[in-house]
Formats: sequence, C-alpha cells, structure tokens
Amino acid sequence: MKDELVGGSGRSVASTDLEMTESALAERGRRGLVRRLEPELWGMLQAACSETRHLGARELLSEAGDDLDTSALLLDGLMARYVRGASGGETQRAIVSISVPGDFVDLHGLPLKRLDHDIGALTDVRVALFPHAALNRIIDRSARYARQLWRLTMIDAAIHRHWIFRESRLRALAAVADFVSEMDLRLREAGEVEGDRIPLPLLQSDLAEIAGLSTVHVSRVCRDLREGGTCTIRDGHAEIHDRARLHRLAHFDPSYLYTPDD
Repeated sequence: MKDELVGGSGRSVASTDLEMTESALAERGRRGLVRRLEPELWGMLQAACSETRHLGARELLSEAGDDLDTSALLLDGLMARYVRGASGGETQRAIVSISVPGDFVDLHGLPLKRLDHDIGALTDVRVALFPHAALNRIIDRSARYARQLWRLTMIDAAIHRHWIFRESRLRALAAVADFVSEMDLRLREAGEVEGDRIPLPLLQSDLAEIAGLSTVHVSRVCRDLREGGTCTIRDGHAEIHDRARLHRLAHFDPSYLYTPDD
C-alpha cells in the first residue's frame, strides 16, 4: 500500500516563510507548554536564544549519540523522536513521541549531553536554539526557574508514558481516537486549532507507528471513524465531528497532560 499522507503536504502547521527575528520569537514562541512559564523566565529565555533555524520535512535535528550543546524550542511545525534498533538483522526506527509548537524537543539533553534517540522534523519546522551554557546560568540563578523548566520535562515524560500505554494496550480504534484527542488538546493550547479542525500532516506509516498498527489497519480505522461520524482524517487535518464520542471511543483521560486547569 502506498504510504500516503493522512495529513497534508508535509508543510508546517503554521507559516515557516517568515524570517525569524527576536521580535518574532517573542510573538510566536510563547505558546503551548512554554506559555506556562513565568514572564520573567520567558524574558530570560528570549535573551538566551542564540539563533533560529529552519528544517525541512523529514530532516534530522540530531541523531542518537550526538554531543549536544544547545536545546531547541519548536516554534512552528511538528517534530518527532525516533528510537532505532535492530530487528531481524535490519535496523528499525519507530516514532516514540511528537512535539508541537511550544515544546522543547530536547531539553532533557541539557543534563544528559547526548540522547539515545533521533530528533527530526515531520513537517517543515522552525526551532529556536538555546546554548546549554546560557540555560545553566538561568538555572543557577533561581531554583524556582529550574523547577519550572524541570516541570516541562516531567510533562514530556508523562506524555511518553501514555504513548507506551496507547501502543501496548489500546485496540486499534481506541488508539487512533486517543491520539487525535491528545493532539486536539495539545495543538489547541499551542494556538494551532481553528474550530473542530486540527492540523495533522502525517503519513499513514507515521500514524501506524504511533498507534502500533499496520498501514492497512490505519486506513480501515480512519474509514471507520469517518463513517461513524466521529472524525475525518485527510488533507492534512483531522476534522472532529463528535468530540464527546471521540473521547468515549478512546476512554480518553487528559490528566497526563497536566493542563493549567488540572
């Protein structure tokens, strides 16, 4: 089966054609998870930003084992973490998490200095880079700021644990419904959702990895969701027709996202 988009053309979920400047970072950067940071801490991060960088769809930001001296904040687009391993004598790679605008994609690289997984762009993306030396100065200055940055990594870890549960325990329809429900909330917090239409520019193989399914099974599940009047996943978006039903199908409990209202 051809690996077609269940999402769109691979473009960013927001425009990536503007030249990013410090003022643009101030305008586009403070959304999603980093919007939960204190304004004073966000101001320090703005001053610490060394550059912004564009990556094309499917381009790697870093590979497992690379020495890291910066951490990246996703400004626009979608990124993924991939774990590689050998299976049947061949190298296999699987998506283990997705980052949305407002997520630090590799803040855990600050203490670890290298990672055990690849980080790459799913769509065209913009990232802001923060030297580890500058982040360490911020952390050394205030234990409160250190805890706020640490909390971001803890929420990231909570999402990862839920992904393990989804892939290992949820049946096909529930797994896809759960993923769409999660992306709806996370992209809504990032300011990327208009009404009931959420950007979801993924390949069928991406969604298969995320839900632990074959690409053929993904196609069937998307059809069932559409014909059941729950949601339609096509043309780069997931249009939710019945959010309550979507959540019921997934038995969706968003507490692992630690939204500000929790």
